[in-house]
Amino acid sequence: MLSALFLATLLAPPDAGVRPAPAPVELSRPAATPVEEAVLAGVPANLARELAARAEARGVAAEAVLAPVVKAARAGVPAAPVAAKVLEGLAKGVAADRVLAVAGALADRLRQAALLLEERGAAGVGDDPAGDPARRAGMLADLADALGAGVPPAAVRALVEAARAAGRRCDSVVAAARTLGELARRGIRVADAMPLATALAARPPLPTGEIAQLYDAYLREGGEGAGPFLAEARRRAARGEPLEDLVDHFGETPDHVNRSRGAPSSSHGDLGRGHGRGDLGAIPGLDTGRGRARGHVK
Repeated sequence: MLSALFLATLLAPPDAGVRPAPAPVELSRPAATPVEEAVLAGVPANLARELAARAEARGVAAEAVLAPVVKAARAGVPAAPVAAKVLEGLAKGVAADRVLAVAGALADRLRQAALLLEERGAAGVGDDPAGDPARRAGMLADLADALGAGVPPAAVRALVEAARAAGRRCDSVVAAARTLGELARRGIRVADAMPLATALAARPPLPTGEIAQLYDAYLREGGEGAGPFLAEARRRAARGEPLEDLVDHFGETPDHVNRSRGAPSSSHGDLGRGHGRGDLGAIPGLDTGRGRARGHVK
């Protein structure tokens, strides 16, 4: 009898209060799509979808097309210019690997431009654009374009110092760097254009493209070499004088440059009629090579 009771106790089901808890069921979640990954990185959803659709139409992996745009977004710089470069290249039928290389290089230059703007703040040039995203994006695009034209960071830092010494603000630095890039794309060496650029950094910004357009007009009128043009433009910029009548359209001067009152009769002394010697206007660490040819893919 006792052994029967003992056996029944052993065979009785365990108490519900001490039963082990069931193992949790793990639900598998689908991997994020390339568009979702891009949105998580900060790329606008509509832009990410457009890029993915364009990639599919061209038979290119969406991850590859989105990669340089995601790179920019994760670096905290505007993704839209990089996306625009990708869309432009794909629309023109450029090979996908070339498009992605160009877009990736642009993302790198935007990041470098952002670092230069941060250095600008540390150097004491006021007017921080961080509170205005659209304005900051425009400044970064201008600086990145200048870097792409062959303007080295050392030149931008020299412009920062010129602006700081004159009590000017960030927009003067960016405008001067933009002008350097525009002239570099027209074949003028950065070192030769630096005296003009430093004079521009020390004054309120000129209208976008004004000096580049004047230089184009100077060449159309028969100007030979950048020297006379750069010297007179620098002199006027340093004195705060207007530049719109700089080019002689009536053939009254031998070098097609009008000189305002008080200017020397000839500005050839600085650079001559050619592009000038490489050491003139140079700054430490500044590459004095020629700017890239006009039309170079940025």
